[in-house]
Amino acid sequence: MSEQHLLNPKGQLININNIRPADVVRHEFVETAVFKAQQMQKQLSEFKAQQMSEFDAFLDVLAQEYGVPMGGKKGNVTLRSFDHKMKITMQVQESIELGPELLIAKELIDQCLNEWSENANENLKLIIEQTFATDKKGKVSVQKVLGLRRLKITDESGKWQRAMEIIADAIQVIDSSRFIRFYRTIGEHEQAIPLDIAKL
Repeated sequence: MSEQHLLNPKGQLININNIRPADVVRHEFVETAVFKAQQMQKQLSEFKAQQMSEFDAFLDVLAQEYGVPMGGKKGNVTLRSFDHKMKITMQVQESIELGPELLIAKELIDQCLNEWSENANENLKLIIEQTFATDKKGKVSVQKVLGLRRLKITDESGKWQRAMEIIADAIQVIDSSRFIRFYRTIGEHEQAIPLDIAKL
């Protein structure tokens, strides 16, 4: 493609003399801006990788000082400057799914409900049904199901406790991501340093 022609949306070469000058200027601005954005994206990606590497290197030095080797992805750690005016956090966020064991846990929970309520309280059953309800993709809400494990329920038969153990076995980590964030304190207020251009 020569400097005297531009491609239109249909992939046709159009002579620049047949294009409105404003459209040519717009095209050049967009093309240049997107190119610069790609370069900035590359720099940010390299910056992130470098900072994560240095973060891990510091934790390795710390582990060596105590003689305790560390394995796996390092995360959920906060580092502060000596004056506490700046800090860096590293967080690991896991994506989890619930496996087929969930069906067995649901059966035990249903048995508990039938024994406890003796058909007297349909509200409790409704809450459980909502917890195990599936979305449009046929998936159960992980947060709702895991919320059951936080309930302090005493069951003499042990079925509820067993169901909670099975739910724990059903948890499958399918992916994990690490996020590094930077903060500074100005006056009395701690502020995140945004690296997302939309937040600047």
